[in-house]
Amino acid sequence: MDLSEKIFKMRKANGLSQDELSDQMSVSRQSISKWESGQSTPELDKIIKLAEIFDVTTDYLLQPSETDELIVKTSILEKQQREILDQQRKTKNRQFLIVSLFISFMVIIIIYFIGRYIMFPDVGNGYVFLGKTFIICGIIAVIAITSIFNFRYRAKSVNHKNAE
Repeated sequence: MDLSEKIFKMRKANGLSQDELSDQMSVSRQSISKWESGQSTPELDKIIKLAEIFDVTTDYLLQPSETDELIVKTSILEKQQREILDQQRKTKNRQFLIVSLFISFMVIIIIYFIGRYIMFPDVGNGYVFLGKTFIICGIIAVIAITSIFNFRYRAKSVNHKNAE
């Protein structure tokens, strides 16, 4: 595989259009097109910039190799795998959030009924005020605990993602 094929395949593997690559390279779209078709060759400083953008070595871009096709395909598969793992993490985060909000809602309802009907029934004004205070404090506590759990879970998820 020659340089023109590598530029084309690496651009596609990175999900870039010719316009997007030309913007990153500070050249015209026509230059990218000529490089990919083999009509011209990029200058050395542009080859170095291509290597940085594609996260490969300049040796890889310049030296022909029989394993190039395999390397490009592996790169594409690794990128797809990262995207799938990110999507799975996002789904897991959403599920955790939904479950924690549901549990919080149920606890708030339980606190309300305990405060309203069991511990402090409407016998006198003092008890009504105390019951409402109990309910409000319980609700605030549940919201705070849920927020802390969500924050810790997300922080743990981000740390796990960074470790990979």
